[in-house]
Amino acid sequence: MRIPFPKGLEGSENMPRTKQGLLNCFNNGQGRILPMPGITGLNTVTNGVARGSFTWNNSLYMVFSTQLIKITNLATGAYSVIGTISGASQIRTAVGFNHAAIIVKGGASYTLDKSDVLVDTSGNANFVPWNDVAHINGRFIYIPTNGDPAKFSDIGAAGTIQASSFFDAEELPDANNGCFNFKNTLYITGTDSIELFRDTGGDPNPWSRIPGSRILNGFISGLLEYNETFLFIGREKGQDVGIYAISQGRALKISNERIDLALIGYTEDELEEVVVSRFKWRGYDIATFTLSRDSFGYFGGQWFELCSLLDGLQKPWAGGFVAHHKLKYYTAFSNRIGVIDAVNTAYGERITRKINMVFEQEDGERFSAQAVELGISQGFNSADGSVALRFSRNGVQYMEPNFKNLGDVAEYDDKIIWNETGAGNFEGFMALEIYTAEDIFFGVSYIDVDLG
Repeated sequence: MRIPFPKGLEGSENMPRTKQGLLNCFNNGQGRILPMPGITGLNTVTNGVARGSFTWNNSLYMVFSTQLIKITNLATGAYSVIGTISGASQIRTAVGFNHAAIIVKGGASYTLDKSDVLVDTSGNANFVPWNDVAHINGRFIYIPTNGDPAKFSDIGAAGTIQASSFFDAEELPDANNGCFNFKNTLYITGTDSIELFRDTGGDPNPWSRIPGSRILNGFISGLLEYNETFLFIGREKGQDVGIYAISQGRALKISNERIDLALIGYTEDELEEVVVSRFKWRGYDIATFTLSRDSFGYFGGQWFELCSLLDGLQKPWAGGFVAHHKLKYYTAFSNRIGVIDAVNTAYGERITRKINMVFEQEDGERFSAQAVELGISQGFNSADGSVALRFSRNGVQYMEPNFKNLGDVAEYDDKIIWNETGAGNFEGFMALEIYTAEDIFFGVSYIDVDLG
């Protein structure tokens, strides 16, 4: 009998028989489980801690600790130091025609020109600590950290703000906390709502609120442009947190019960430190959300878990800040510079991939699992590798794993079959866990169980 794959991370709190999941792999929606790509390490930054990355003027930039660096060799990760970015918080950036604006959330602000001249604009007239920045129609929009009305620069001059260059998005009495440009419409986010503005060319304020466009969802963090929309961590007024996608003037909740359960374990300050990314891999458009204790991937409306092994310890995904440049996706994580790659390691350390699935017999009838066949990709692995299978009768306590080796290179017709599972009988319910932490291509097309 063919057991259906999990769609993603599913299940209810304290109900282990409902829980299924995928770790470092995802359901492609076409009947296959595919592995997440790995990360090839390129270089390290001495005493550095990644704070952000961006592309500007056909070059790749990253901020590690207080250093703004420019990657000078994409193959090796060699870099030059452009200047100093103060503070320790994540950076926010917006790119215009003449300048890139860089802000430290709640701290200093800077501009970077095409000659790599970095200028601290924090002391400029009408500048204050900012929470966010966006660029639209030649102007930079800045959101003050204290929630005051948004300010905007002169056209083509990221470091110049006139005394009268401000406008208020507060149709509802909530504090402004973010902004973004989506299809040339300016979105101003707040703690309880999101409002939309258009550039009408007026003077001194060109920004006009779009009537009836207010979205009644508050923004917390994690703004990410994704697949013709924007994703973010937020909440409906007075409700628990979730992950939302903006769609046709509304914010639709896309997080499920398992994701929401993880989110409510964080304080709002911790949620504000989320690192989000997006990359396309073999045509699959993947979004990631990385928190201090959890990390998740999102594809095709479904969620899956992510993790990395660093120094032998399991930690959230080590992709960090991802920037697309020259047809590749470059990463800035901790003190490491890397590139997303077709490897089964992250910065040289192994990746654990896992499928958790359940089967329940109608009417709770007793059965046994006499054999299990795994339809895994064979013949493409340059190193010996194995896959483990283990069972559970309750979804919590698992039996000892049974390992099977994959075929060698070019042995395309080899099969993995566990003929003697040693699992015994099941009382109407069975959970299976299939996993590997070895250097193999973990592409799976089916799982067949011979039920007795």
